[in-house]
Amino acid sequence: MRQEDFLTNCHRLTGSEPAEAPTPDSLIGFFQCFRPDGKAVEAIFSGLENQVDLVTRIRELYTSAGNDRRPNGGRDAYFMVRRPLPTSADAVEKLGNAFVEGLRQLAQLSEMHDMTEPLRTEVKIRVLEGIPPKHPKNKAEHSKLLECVRHCSTITDGLDTNAPAMALRDAYYFIACDPLLRDYLMWPFFRAATKLEDPLLAYFQLWQCGVKYRIFEESQIDLYLPRQRSK
Repeated sequence: MRQEDFLTNCHRLTGSEPAEAPTPDSLIGFFQCFRPDGKAVEAIFSGLENQVDLVTRIRELYTSAGNDRRPNGGRDAYFMVRRPLPTSADAVEKLGNAFVEGLRQLAQLSEMHDMTEPLRTEVKIRVLEGIPPKHPKNKAEHSKLLECVRHCSTITDGLDTNAPAMALRDAYYFIACDPLLRDYLMWPFFRAATKLEDPLLAYFQLWQCGVKYRIFEESQIDLYLPRQRSK
C-alpha cells in the first residue's frame, strides 16, 4: 500500500476528509479520536505484518490512559496516566535498571559514541516520591547522562522500515509528546531493522505506573513515584 493511500484510510477511519492531499502532519491527534477504548483504531493495522503486536500495544495504551476526563472537569489533550498501576519502590528500582539496560541496547545502534558514553559506566537508580522537578531549560546545564538518554530517543529517526504505517510517527509522538513512549508503541516496525526485541518495555511499564524520570547527575537516574494516597 502506498503511504498516501494509508493516510487516506486513516482519515476515513476518523470520519474526516482533508481538503488537500493528506500528510503525516494531518494525522496529529489521530489516536485521540478513538478515546476512551481505542477499539476502532485497531482497524488501521489490519493486514500489516505486525498487526497483533501493534494492536496489543495500542490496547495497553488506551487501558492505561484512554480516559481523557480530568478529575475536576475538562479533558486531557494528551494521554495522561491518571490511575497508575500500583507498584512499590523495589519494583520501580528493578524496572529502572531494566530501562537503563534497554537504553544501552539502543545506544549500541548509535554511531555517535561520544553521546552514548555515559551509559558505558554504572548508572544508579534512585526512587523518590512526589512531583518531580523540571529539567533545566538551558541545555548547557544538562548532565551528559541526560543528553545521552535524549539522544537514545532519536536513534529510530533514521531507520528505514519501508512501512506505510510509519506515516503515523508524528501521531504516535503527539500521544504524549514522549519519544520513548512513541518508540515503544511503534517497536514492531523497528524490530527487524534493529535486531532488538523490546528495549523500551520497562520504560512503558514505568509509564503505566505514573513514574517519571529525572536526571541531574552524571551517573544517576531519579525515578519519581506518584505520591501515595493514604487510605
